[in-house]
Amino acid sequence: MTRARFRAKKEVSMKSSATGAVLVLLLAAIPALPGSAQATSYVAYISDSPAASSVYWVTKDAGFFKKHGLDFDLIFIDGSTRGIQTLISGGVPFTSAVGTSVINGKLAGGDIAIINSLTNTLPYYVFGKPEIKSPEDLKGRSAAMHIPGTAADFALRLALKGIGLSLKDIKGVTVGGAPARVAAVASGQLDFTVGTEGEKIRGETLGLKVVIDMAKLNIPFQFTCTVSTRRMIRDNPDMVQRMVKAMAETVHYYKNHKDPAVRIMQKYARGPSRTFFEEVYDSNKELLVEDTYPTLEGLKTTLEIQASLDPKAAKAKAEDFVDLRFVDELKTSGFIEKLYSKR
Repeated sequence: MTRARFRAKKEVSMKSSATGAVLVLLLAAIPALPGSAQATSYVAYISDSPAASSVYWVTKDAGFFKKHGLDFDLIFIDGSTRGIQTLISGGVPFTSAVGTSVINGKLAGGDIAIINSLTNTLPYYVFGKPEIKSPEDLKGRSAAMHIPGTAADFALRLALKGIGLSLKDIKGVTVGGAPARVAAVASGQLDFTVGTEGEKIRGETLGLKVVIDMAKLNIPFQFTCTVSTRRMIRDNPDMVQRMVKAMAETVHYYKNHKDPAVRIMQKYARGPSRTFFEEVYDSNKELLVEDTYPTLEGLKTTLEIQASLDPKAAKAKAEDFVDLRFVDELKTSGFIEKLYSKR
């Protein structure tokens, strides 16, 4: 199945009450590739940024789903919030997500849990027009934002809080995914945005400048993780374990196979040059969590911030949003140690 077909799903309304039915109809309408069988199920990735999704791309294209007995293909659903909605509605068995969306989804009644993690910090940058000389210059300016509940949305709120501002002090415009946000600022329509390493690099090639480097702060945050439903965990723990194992093995492969990882990035995402993808790879490689454990500290911090918006968050515990049995098994069985002892 081609990335272009999946990208068309961005145009579909992903309201939770209809997501599952709409998604099933869409998937049924997608023809199989010539000479290949249709996958039995799909894993959703929620960003077209290589910094956020390249490990999922590599898991599929380097054969780790197949190696661990998983007949999965990938589907692009734009935004972590929509990915969680699709998961809850039964449209997919697994989705990538960020901690904020998992928290919001569970507090809203979704029976979901994080089963592994890829990145446990917030590798974001605030960047914009060259005339923005300092963080304080952001006040009163317009920002290209992602939809509420995404990592990009949370990152911008956190960055503003760090300089004594809030969303009330800027003119926020919901634009959507990273490429659209960068384009909106580079074209002069808006003043600044927030993005990961890949978006920052792309923005700099278009003349934009970094205003705040959040990556240097190393803030504990549940960034890229894999989420499933508690029902899936109860009914098919073997599949969940194989999914977690496939992802962990991909992280090891990714860290040690730069050229094929970069080529897979080029297949799924657009970029100005191979150098762009190499820079994204180098940054991403250092951030990936080898043991794939989620960050309870990052979830706790997010809950503390969310408590000011949702009283339910104040009563929740970080442990409520994870199921660690599968990553625990990777550790106790020696799977992770065996992977990295080969280096």
